[in-house]
Amino acid sequence: MSGKRRKVAAIEIRSDGPTKVTLGDLYTWVIWQFPRPRGVGLCGAVRPPLANHSWFPALISIRDRRIIVYGHLGQEFDDPAAAAAGLAAQPAD
Repeated sequence: MSGKRRKVAAIEIRSDGPTKVTLGDLYTWVIWQFPRPRGVGLCGAVRPPLANHSWFPALISIRDRRIIVYGHLGQEFDDPAAAAAGLAAQPAD
């Protein structure tokens, strides 16, 4: 993968596009899944185990054990529902 990245709780978050990780990569993160289908997963949100950190929108596929983190959007979300809505508002991949 190319592009700039920033490290958030041991995960390299891309700044130029979505970051693809496994469910195991985020074992210490909070994962919130919203029952709104999108592509191969469900809209959701993830938050690192850091005090007062905002939520990242995410596409979650529990079946495939994959999560796509949308940390490049340049928006901060205070709650998981707002982050999931932020993902739903993005053009489909």
